[in-house]
Amino acid sequence: MLLAMVDDVRVVLIKLAYRVQRLRGLSSSDEETQNRIASESLEIFSPIANRLGIGQLKWELEDLSFRYLQPDTYKRIAKMLEDKRGGRETYIKKVVTEIDTLLTGSEIKAKVYGRPKHIYSIWSKMTHKDKQFSELFDVLAIRVMVSSIAECYTALGLIHGHWHHIPKEFDDYIANTKPNG
Repeated sequence: MLLAMVDDVRVVLIKLAYRVQRLRGLSSSDEETQNRIASESLEIFSPIANRLGIGQLKWELEDLSFRYLQPDTYKRIAKMLEDKRGGRETYIKKVVTEIDTLLTGSEIKAKVYGRPKHIYSIWSKMTHKDKQFSELFDVLAIRVMVSSIAECYTALGLIHGHWHHIPKEFDDYIANTKPNG
């Protein structure tokens, strides 16, 4: 609705940037203000950032909001992630290199990169799937960018040939694209 109301999308981008900055400096505010701003950010601004495809802003809005709304849960998940941070980063680099080598060997030009999942995303997954942190398979993400759908399915086939996917944990975003594209 907000996007339909503005003539210039830059207004929305400025508003999103302001909201992130507001959340970053919210620690000196009272708890009621923190909860109000954080709830509003999570319910309104994060979905707008997601719809615009600005993942980095969406993640930061979600994590900062979550830190104020559920500080104990936020700290618990952050601690679990920190305990395994070095191992996750090493694993991501290793997998990115393996996939890059696999695709290059099959003459597929691709951009491969990985990242750890953010805290709010992990908490959402734990909540929706009713699982403990230790039961989650995806606290990190690898992304492979190719230039065509055919290359995408070829890359997917090569990767599935190298690592077996977990049936209930695999989503085909090629055929079933995400709402934000």
